[in-house]
Amino acid sequence: MSIFNKILERSKLNKELIGLWKYNDDEGFWCGYVIDYNENLVKIQHYTKYGKKDGIIIAQISDIQSVDFNDEYAKAMQCVIDYSNELEKEEETNIHLTENEDWQFELLKQMEGNLDKITSLEINSSSYFSGFILEVSETDFIFHCIGKLGEDEGAVIYRIEDITGFRINDIENRKRTMLYKWRKSSI
Repeated sequence: MSIFNKILERSKLNKELIGLWKYNDDEGFWCGYVIDYNENLVKIQHYTKYGKKDGIIIAQISDIQSVDFNDEYAKAMQCVIDYSNELEKEEETNIHLTENEDWQFELLKQMEGNLDKITSLEINSSSYFSGFILEVSETDFIFHCIGKLGEDEGAVIYRIEDITGFRINDIENRKRTMLYKWRKSSI
């Protein structure tokens, strides 16, 4: 039996998550477990990035470029799948809007020290960065960055004036928070 088939068989028997990459297809990555396979085809239970079942995919084995298994993504996705019902629950976030020119400062102060909810900040109208707001001064703040898979990316200091937008406790941030706590073994 080839190594490729051994991985498919292990996924099928243990419902072990794998990632499948297709040739010449940037969007051809699927995460799920093998339901069945034969010499020509593989049938996969696919999952969304938020841990919900997303139908059955049947692909030709000859179209599969590579298979990821037992990697950080698969481990994180297993956590997301296990807790996907919790992920859907959005707790109330009470944020007060202000009429002041220093609206960024006012919003930062409301989220300062909250390690239960990740905030995404748009910096200079270009990129969003996600994490916890640790400390705020009149001009800048310390931001503890959290990666897409809940990985601790360390602290950074930004100027308050560079903030152009906020996203608080959306599903992507709830997923990051859940994975961060999982990595810290606190969920």
